[in-house]
Amino acid sequence: MMPEKTTVIAAIARTGYVAKGVVYFLVGLLTMQTAIGMGGEAPGTTQALQEIIYRPFGSVLLIAIIIGLLAHAIWRIVQAIFDPENRDDTLFVKLFRVVDFSIGCLYISLSYAAWQILRGLQAQSSDESTEVWIGRILELPFGKWLVILIAVSVLVGGFYQFYSAVVASFDYSFDSKNMSNPEKILLRWLGRIGIFSWGIVYCMVAYLLYRAASTFDAEEAGGLAEALNALRDQPFGIWILGITAGGLIIYGLYLLVLSYYHKVYDGKPFD
Repeated sequence: MMPEKTTVIAAIARTGYVAKGVVYFLVGLLTMQTAIGMGGEAPGTTQALQEIIYRPFGSVLLIAIIIGLLAHAIWRIVQAIFDPENRDDTLFVKLFRVVDFSIGCLYISLSYAAWQILRGLQAQSSDESTEVWIGRILELPFGKWLVILIAVSVLVGGFYQFYSAVVASFDYSFDSKNMSNPEKILLRWLGRIGIFSWGIVYCMVAYLLYRAASTFDAEEAGGLAEALNALRDQPFGIWILGITAGGLIIYGLYLLVLSYYHKVYDGKPFD
């Protein structure tokens, strides 16, 4: 029988994956509407959360999403500090744990944005916050080169998403002992398609950051929504946007399925 702390951590992780899956499924769905001409601008996460409040029982759903996003933030911070999934103790994994902590902080911010939407306040989008921070960096000595360095880092992150999709490096978190082979294959392919789509988004964000640095204009930078809209403006952009939107929908489904098949932890802090 699992220790109580392990059960709590597993529940927090799974709750977070459900909320994250719902958000990105909705982002993908709204982006697909844009790609096929049924909507206006492609949305980011904040815009997707705003859509929820207008649905039946929207307030109840948004409260559940806020709880789930906070759960995911807690889970990523726990990953960063305790590494309950017992990943290798390599320099790369240590770097990844720093990324986990940063992502946890970002989801705290996203849950706060959702809380603002619930209260009827204007929440700052990721595009707006990106522009503000890039503007501040550009004002620093060598600010242009710092932004270019950030762009290169994001581009490397995009290439890692492609690599992860190809080799399925994410499947360490699967509860393989309690999954059939077809279930593992299905979940792995959902993850591959969804994560590859994130690679496209990362590369476009890197391009926007580079454009902001080269023009010394923070408004050229952007987050998820700006990256998706920029995709639409490229050659064959509607097709690329539609493929990316489909991938984000699949990524949302992957997270929802992963919430059920996620490994139950036996990490050292929870023995």
